[in-house]
Amino acid sequence: MVSKQFSFRLPDEVVEWLEGLQLEGESLNQTTQRFIIESSRLSTALPKNLSTDVDIKELVKQEVAASLGEVRSQLEELRGKSIAR
Repeated sequence: MVSKQFSFRLPDEVVEWLEGLQLEGESLNQTTQRFIIESSRLSTALPKNLSTDVDIKELVKQEVAASLGEVRSQLEELRGKSIAR
């Protein structure tokens, strides 16, 4: 299987969230990689046989967008609770 290297920036809130997922001795890059791989295996949106790289890129983009949406929602909820105190 051919692999590709990815490089992108994430907002501080997402980085902090990913840091919370880190396993002992795991780098932030390894945590992010593990999260994406585990999320893709859990997704029912992934077809069993992907035919092109474009399909994979689009699916990863959708998964990341969905995950970021969930993180943003959770952060807004936490901010609301923090302000209410």
